[in-house]
Amino acid sequence: MKMLPKKCAIDCWIFVGLVLELVHGKLDFNNDLENSQKFQSIPTTVKTFENDTVLLPCSLNTPFRYVRWHRDDVALVDSRHPEILPPDRIMLWPNGSLQVANVQSEDTGDYYCEMNSDSGHVVQQHAIEVQLAPRVLIEPSGLTELQIGATFEVVCEAQGVPQPVISWRRNGHTLGLQGSSTGNRQSHITEIKSRSQSGLIECLASNGVGEQAVASVYLHVLFTPEVNLPQSVVYTKLGARAHLECIVEAAPAATVKWFHHGLPVALGTHSSSHETELQSNRSLDHYVNDVRHLLVIKNVRNADMGQYECRATNRIGARSASIELTGRPMPCIFKINPGTQSSTSHVLVWQTESLMPIMEFKLKFRQIPSNNVTRQIRTNWTELTIPAQATNGLIYITTYTLHGLQPASLYEVSVLGRNSFGWSDNSKIVRFATGGEVELPNYSTESELLNDVTEEEDIQNEITQRSDTLRASMMFNSGSAEGRGLSGALIYSICLILVFKYQ
Repeated sequence: MKMLPKKCAIDCWIFVGLVLELVHGKLDFNNDLENSQKFQSIPTTVKTFENDTVLLPCSLNTPFRYVRWHRDDVALVDSRHPEILPPDRIMLWPNGSLQVANVQSEDTGDYYCEMNSDSGHVVQQHAIEVQLAPRVLIEPSGLTELQIGATFEVVCEAQGVPQPVISWRRNGHTLGLQGSSTGNRQSHITEIKSRSQSGLIECLASNGVGEQAVASVYLHVLFTPEVNLPQSVVYTKLGARAHLECIVEAAPAATVKWFHHGLPVALGTHSSSHETELQSNRSLDHYVNDVRHLLVIKNVRNADMGQYECRATNRIGARSASIELTGRPMPCIFKINPGTQSSTSHVLVWQTESLMPIMEFKLKFRQIPSNNVTRQIRTNWTELTIPAQATNGLIYITTYTLHGLQPASLYEVSVLGRNSFGWSDNSKIVRFATGGEVELPNYSTESELLNDVTEEEDIQNEITQRSDTLRASMMFNSGSAEGRGLSGALIYSICLILVFKYQ
């Protein structure tokens, strides 16, 4: 077949387009019933994927004179003009059907088949919807660093057919929508309140076609250094080697300096500082600097004693923690005495450790009236000074008997020791009855001796100790109860329960 000159072919297509416009303007799509009765084919919407081949049917119940197709307002093919080649991938079948090969996203649209026969001119509408797997873009991407107090907005744009649904995830956990949504764009806004909000933020898009699309951004929350102390008090003696330690977590990395009584520690032959990175393999997930800082005093002198400060600073801020270097004794610890107790005396045993010789102990005790447990009516503390016994090692174990106690009474007691550097901290308070003793698990030793607690807290402590007091009383008096029937200690314990019950 002889090909028309290029200019002639272009003129022909312009003419066909004008004719299609005129025809399309005169088409009556409201007469669907009349059209459907004339067509053998039925209107079809084909949902397909890229690179597939689609066949749109178009056939009449009677022979037709000609057929032409157009997509939306674009002319595709006209059987009356075989000399005009259709667009690439478009082919007209002899029965009037239209084939679209290797479909692409631009092939999505409405397709109109116009046929002319002896019975008149009819039009049938079809559609192709090329379904596309989701694609997603996120802004910002990569890595973002923000400090606590900032606002972080992430914008996600998803594309695909059908329109993808967007969801959010942080460190693998689903997030609710906290932002705005417009069309195929959605934003997520985070008010940064703590370093725990750092991590991987992901935007996920899915529409049932292929795999869901994921785009992500890493958020690193920058924060003021956090200083932790393995020991807030370091016990030592003159001439010893002392280690003061603090652990600093920071992002960005912190600079650490040591201070003694508010003045910078002079590093040199007498003292030195060292640091060890605890998180050596840092990554996007593990970005925080975690460093152990150590101040070593090689030969402790009197002037080295006192308060030290570990001060960490980065561009976000500064924070510090205090460590005491002292030669004072360690706090005393009361031990359970398994021996038999009488109704007017009580044997106490305690233990402490001191690098310097202990000279004396101060024992504090007071009675708790058994008919009322409120804090306000407790008696004042009685203090006893007890000389320390010599010992060969660093451990001091002391036994002392309190005499002249009231029978059927409750007492509480605390003890502290003194060496040449001063008094130790107060021990934990221990409560005992005539028949035994029990340690209060949640008592604050220092504040207990200096401040009153609330009535509600005090009553709760009393209640939690009732059963333990009874068990201890029965245990320590079990030896004296054998062969004597109902012992005095057992009677006392029963009375003690009744007193608590009817307060």
